[in-house]
Amino acid sequence: MAFAADDLVIYPPVPGLTSSAHYTVRLRPAKEGGEWSSAFAWETACKTTDKKTDAYFAHLAGWTHSYVNFETAGPVEVEISRANGQAIRSAAVHPGRKASACTVKDGKAFVRLEKPCLVAVDIDGQMDGQDTGKGYKGPPIHTISLFANPLLEGKPKPGDPGVLTVKPGEMPPADGHWTTLHFLPGVHDIGLAFPLRANCSYYIPGDAIVYGTFSNTKWGDAHHVRIFGLGTLSGARLKHPGYVEPAIPEIDHARYRPIELVGTTDTRVEGITIADSATHSLMLIHPYKPGHPNEIKWTKIFTWRANGDGINPFGNTLIEDCFLRTQDDSLYVNGLGIRRCVLWNDANGSSFVLSSLPQLGDRKLIVEDCDVIYSRAMWHHWSGGRVFNMRGEGGGAAGAGVIFRNIHIEDPRPTLQQFFVCMSMPEPYSKQAEKRKAGDLSGILFQNIRIAAPSVLGEPQILHGQPNARIRELSFENLTVGGKPVTGPEFFRTNEFVESLHFKTSP
Repeated sequence: MAFAADDLVIYPPVPGLTSSAHYTVRLRPAKEGGEWSSAFAWETACKTTDKKTDAYFAHLAGWTHSYVNFETAGPVEVEISRANGQAIRSAAVHPGRKASACTVKDGKAFVRLEKPCLVAVDIDGQMDGQDTGKGYKGPPIHTISLFANPLLEGKPKPGDPGVLTVKPGEMPPADGHWTTLHFLPGVHDIGLAFPLRANCSYYIPGDAIVYGTFSNTKWGDAHHVRIFGLGTLSGARLKHPGYVEPAIPEIDHARYRPIELVGTTDTRVEGITIADSATHSLMLIHPYKPGHPNEIKWTKIFTWRANGDGINPFGNTLIEDCFLRTQDDSLYVNGLGIRRCVLWNDANGSSFVLSSLPQLGDRKLIVEDCDVIYSRAMWHHWSGGRVFNMRGEGGGAAGAGVIFRNIHIEDPRPTLQQFFVCMSMPEPYSKQAEKRKAGDLSGILFQNIRIAAPSVLGEPQILHGQPNARIRELSFENLTVGGKPVTGPEFFRTNEFVESLHFKTSP
């Protein structure tokens, strides 16, 4: 470790990998006598290749995101400098409620974090001070995140029973008597669809990067799997599956997903960063199975391409404390719960996709304490983007038992509206008039939803039903926009297939 104490672990540079070209970072425990230590600043970039050849969004060409992963059990101070020595003029932490201090002194930004959390720091108003969505023609934007993880338990050591170490440049074996694959510091490449096994762990430490993807071969053959560490799993060396030559069948696109396990239970993904996904990032596929949950915790995802979705929990996954900056949809609302996640979209994606909403009855699915820090879009009239989005997809009765609460949408310049709950797609948003299959949406509670600002394009909030898929019995408690309470249904643009909307405000 570059620095290791009882309450702070900082990882050294990754051998063979270049650090961020835009930022340098130092850390110290926030206590008397705490000494500064340098931290390795990773960087992921949107390549400048034509979207038509590999699906990178030309709108974001040359944009970068730097990030630092460290472990902490107590307060920490972080110093951010520009790598070229240029002075920083201003800085703002997002989500704002997760930092106790953010100041600029002598051309450097200083952030204090009291406990583990995942944040972004906007430098010189690159995001907060301008519209970066539809019509943006400015220079590439270079952003940075600070990932203060809790102390990671169960880290293996070379020589431990069952541990097989993998050196950079080696292809690890898929089979053997080992139970843990430990990728040593440096640069690794496992290629497409490295097969995962039941009852095995895969450890990527904070000074290692692994290029390639993980998957299993058939339903149920990889359960009780753990993929963990503070290193990065990267798709930057892979083509988008839609542009592979010769063309591959769509069923084989799954091999390009960084992590996809079919029929898995009792599986945990923890701590890692998934960068530059070639397509959808993370799927742990299994219907609801009581007592055998999958978990995704303290995971960070960056995508730059079409189909660059974040996490689909299906019916049996709990998602907690994750950071997702995606250029397609961030989270599909299903599974066992979504808590304390930070969401950021730039080009094409929605924060919460509602098309797979379940009908739960007595069981609850709670999405809570999440922050949408940026909700930008490169297009205007189309079905994607937004925060809460049902875009004429899916089918069946849905909504009972689903609660959204304590959701902070703090983007000061959102491109589009936050609510786009459309059972069928109205004009001018779609010329195809997509329709959801039969089944009403009812029973959802939206509680303590804080929207900082409306659409910069003046887009209305929309609830749009259809004869065989109505919207009814939705409750809104303490919904605010710009600090002002929403008190009635006139807040939404609706049609005749929307009814029984309930509003409640607290004094």
